[in-house]
Amino acid sequence: MKSQKICFVCHANICRSFSAECFLKDFLFKAGRGDVEVVSRGIFAQSYFEVPSKITNFLASKGIKQPPHIATLLTSEDMQNCTLVLTMTEDQKEYILDNYAQFSDKVFTLHEYVYGKEQNIKDPISLSGRSFEKVLEEIYKTVKELVSKI
Repeated sequence: MKSQKICFVCHANICRSFSAECFLKDFLFKAGRGDVEVVSRGIFAQSYFEVPSKITNFLASKGIKQPPHIATLLTSEDMQNCTLVLTMTEDQKEYILDNYAQFSDKVFTLHEYVYGKEQNIKDPISLSGRSFEKVLEEIYKTVKELVSKI
């Protein structure tokens, strides 16, 4: 049985949270850790939202084949079943706390949980080139650090 269930949350669940999910699953697999379940959700996700090809390409550059993905809305069931909920921005964290205050002990921004300080991770959807890669590298590096904390 999995001892932890981690949920990454962003706006639409097609860029940041999905990438973080893929990165963490890859790191955990390589570390031989089967004790952690990893999912991702969006606070405004719609099932017809598609993962942009630039995300698929970035994942491939890290040796990760993109798994099938359907953008999924965060639910109260997710909040109940997850041991840790990590958002990409302070606003997303506040949105979750406004709607699921009873779970405040398990909701953090990714930077807050990993580094102990608040820092938003920009939405890379409208970025390209180096600006886009910088955001994805930030998520990759931060998720890599997360492994030692879980």
